[in-house]
Amino acid sequence: MGHLADRIKSLGTENAFKIGDDIKRCVEMGKTVIKLNLGEPDFNSAENINKVAIENINAGNSHYTDPQGILPLRESIARHVSATRGINVDPRRVVVTTGAKPPISYSMLTHVNPGDEVIYPSPGFPIYESWVTFVGAVPVPLHLEERKNFRFDAGDIERLITPKTKLLIINSPSNPTGGVLTRGDLEDIARVVKKKTAPGFRVYSDEVYEDIIFDGKKHESIASIEGMAERTILVSGHSKSYAMTGWRLGYAILPSEEETMVFRQLNINIISCTPPFIQAAGKQALDGAENTGIVAAMGREFQKRRDVVVDALNAVDGIACQKPEGAFYVFPNIGGACTKLGIVDFYGKLDPSVRKKSSPSTIFQMFLLYEHGVATMDRPSFGRIGSEGKHFLRLSTAADMESLKEGIRRIEAATRDTEGCARFMKAGAHLY
Repeated sequence: MGHLADRIKSLGTENAFKIGDDIKRCVEMGKTVIKLNLGEPDFNSAENINKVAIENINAGNSHYTDPQGILPLRESIARHVSATRGINVDPRRVVVTTGAKPPISYSMLTHVNPGDEVIYPSPGFPIYESWVTFVGAVPVPLHLEERKNFRFDAGDIERLITPKTKLLIINSPSNPTGGVLTRGDLEDIARVVKKKTAPGFRVYSDEVYEDIIFDGKKHESIASIEGMAERTILVSGHSKSYAMTGWRLGYAILPSEEETMVFRQLNINIISCTPPFIQAAGKQALDGAENTGIVAAMGREFQKRRDVVVDALNAVDGIACQKPEGAFYVFPNIGGACTKLGIVDFYGKLDPSVRKKSSPSTIFQMFLLYEHGVATMDRPSFGRIGSEGKHFLRLSTAADMESLKEGIRRIEAATRDTEGCARFMKAGAHLY
């Protein structure tokens, strides 16, 4: 590996994709796998959105375009965010990106020097921790607690902020926990930010699940709090709300013209531009009146699935599951099941080199996949730093109801399969 740059050693991954190799291996072995690993709506993008993209391709709208994003889309984004957050968004501060992932790296590259500290949620989207370490910053995980239904408050933030902190990442609704911050939570967090940080401090607000929120609650953004729009990088996109994951369309709203131009320059250096026919379709997604109802119906279906899945998981001996308030995931505590199956004791006796690559939840995850044919995600997949002793899985509810019921039936069977788990661990072929 001496031909690779040293920095590559610190680049993480997203295991929701990595586990695809294990799923493929299981399928080749003749297993039927229930896939509850990927965070991707099992709906297709709406026909009115597809039609606009096709029409634009046929019309030849497939050439280079403004690296910042076409103005009509940026204007639609500005109108949408202004209306939903109650703030005045200037389309000149909007940068369109290929999905909502690039703004994570852009924010690190723009705002964070080596040695600076970045606070991010853990469990959280794994690319946060990956980019913090990649740019040589100091990772400061904000550990979300089950007893708070994976919310956090101003006190949690205040304890972590130091003079070296440059960026705070907020994700609400949250991946992987489904935790949702209230207006009161955000107001308290904003007070701490304004009291303890310099004007150049930034909050990265990942709001990509903004439309998938349950029980009649309303999405709240920290950018809506007085004095925070000028400190907040607000990020969202089309993947989750409009079931457009493969289209790769996202955006960032920047606090200043200077930061906007840096993001534009990063687009030029990395992607040149987002395809114009995709941007035209993205504008239709935001502007098409019929899409409001489509998005709402999708959200209602995710809530139904949540209710069924949470009740079913809580009926399994050794599993306890909080009820998420948004997104399309559940994040059950499997500590009891791991103890009952002997996984915790087995893990503790492993060679340290193996323990470093695995965890009890990882072993249970792989046992579920290889022996019972259900794909899930382990706790370290959502931030490895400080995850020791935390036994959780993420299940995506972005699957049809029958698949979800069958998946939980298999999970329940796995929790009773003490002999099968012992054989699996003794074989030692798939411990990480």
